[in-house]
Amino acid sequence: MSRTWVFAGSGAALAAGVIAIFFAPATTRWTERVTIETISPFARAWGGVKNRWGDFQQSLRQFDALEEENRNLRAENIRLQTEIRQLDYLRTENDRFREMLAFRDQPAFRLLACRVVERDASNWWNSILVDRGWNDDPNLAQDQPVVTPRGVVGKTGTVGRSTTRVMLISDENCKVSVLTESAGARGILLGDTPLNGGSPLCRMTFVTREAKFEVGERVMTTGLGGTFPPNLLVGTVSEAPPLTSEKNSGLYREGKVTPAADLNDLREMFILTGGAPAPK
Repeated sequence: MSRTWVFAGSGAALAAGVIAIFFAPATTRWTERVTIETISPFARAWGGVKNRWGDFQQSLRQFDALEEENRNLRAENIRLQTEIRQLDYLRTENDRFREMLAFRDQPAFRLLACRVVERDASNWWNSILVDRGWNDDPNLAQDQPVVTPRGVVGKTGTVGRSTTRVMLISDENCKVSVLTESAGARGILLGDTPLNGGSPLCRMTFVTREAKFEVGERVMTTGLGGTFPPNLLVGTVSEAPPLTSEKNSGLYREGKVTPAADLNDLREMFILTGGAPAPK
């Protein structure tokens, strides 16, 4: 028997079986039961797969939404931090300007407001350049005090048409006659900034051995020497070594003074160009 007849017979038998199963009224219930029992495991498995796939897709959508929300929150956090820093800066600027205005209203001095326009990094603690010259005020001259509301900054040096060089008190060549506010110990203030950097300091030298002063005392100008008027705040005593064989063993004793003005962050200041004019 050829293969053709085998295939033809098998197909006919299969077709007859299908017709008998699905179209015979007597076998309808049996056919339905067999079909359900046959496909039910596959249907349950497929339903489980569909549910898990749907849950997975939902999780992905939720993850994407959370990731987007986190990005938005991070961006908002950065924006708020920037605004806070800006507000802090503006508050600091406002406080400084208020301080400057209050100091300007003092009747004791003729003040010329100025702003730092140049500062050499290699000469940081010695001098600065400000935006005022003899063209701005004919009374502006060399060796005039430069101050902020916090304290003495230094004194004027070379005066040009529109700019002036200011020698800072942290420069060893800027000498100021000073005294301590409580004990009244007198001396000369010299710049003494460490060569390896750090905060600027000054030395209070030529203090008599009998004079006593303590850490924390304010140091003021005496008015001697003709450059600085009296009672300007210079700084605070930070070191007051005792009289020993190793320190302060000569004719005079010394101490360290921390400047009252922030010499590391100089922006606006005043030049004292003379006494205030007498009221009319």
